[in-house]
Amino acid sequence: MFNYLRISLLIIVLLCVFSEAESQRKGDVGIFSGVSYYMGEINPSPRHLYKPSLAVGGIYRHNFNPRNSLRFNAIYGKLKGDDLDFTNDFQQQRAENFETPYLDLAVNTEFNFFPYQYGLRKDRYTPYVTGGLGYNFVFSSEKRETTGLTLTYGLGFKCNISKRLSGGCEWSFRKTFNDRIDGIENPGPENNVFYHNNDWYSIVGIFVTFKFLSYLYECPAYDD
Repeated sequence: MFNYLRISLLIIVLLCVFSEAESQRKGDVGIFSGVSYYMGEINPSPRHLYKPSLAVGGIYRHNFNPRNSLRFNAIYGKLKGDDLDFTNDFQQQRAENFETPYLDLAVNTEFNFFPYQYGLRKDRYTPYVTGGLGYNFVFSSEKRETTGLTLTYGLGFKCNISKRLSGGCEWSFRKTFNDRIDGIENPGPENNVFYHNNDWYSIVGIFVTFKFLSYLYECPAYDD
């Protein structure tokens, strides 16, 4: 747990350093906490929230307008899988398992279904969709160590807590372009894996963000 907290704090500090003062007029920074789980050859169905493990990280969001944002996030977590958790004969005989930590970096766009701004009673909450590109670093044994691009997408909800504070929840998915997270490649044509022999993982959790300078200071017309 202590390592998770140290990594999370380091991520937040780095995000703060790289956010310039001028961009803070339209930006907010925050923390994320939740769980992540794996989907692939060991969990092909998939079984959602399979072996969930703690995932923590930091967020920096640049708000272009009340509908559109660009978000940078870094999340550290763990992925697990075990063939013996499933009852089919093939997996019981194969008996593969893995447990590996990872670092997920991503740049996502966000589209708000409703206009959303900090500090306003009128535009205080919205569901949103998000999508973008990422890069993951998987730290494990030599057999399973890998890095690579990811395609990210998900759904979320955010709302105002105060003039500067916002919170929300998100469920997102990462499609990798390799088959090395679980260490199992090309299981054979008799095993029709929905994910086309590439590994996926999902991250579910809540976040809290803080806005340095409010929209109210730069757009008084919105203050109604």
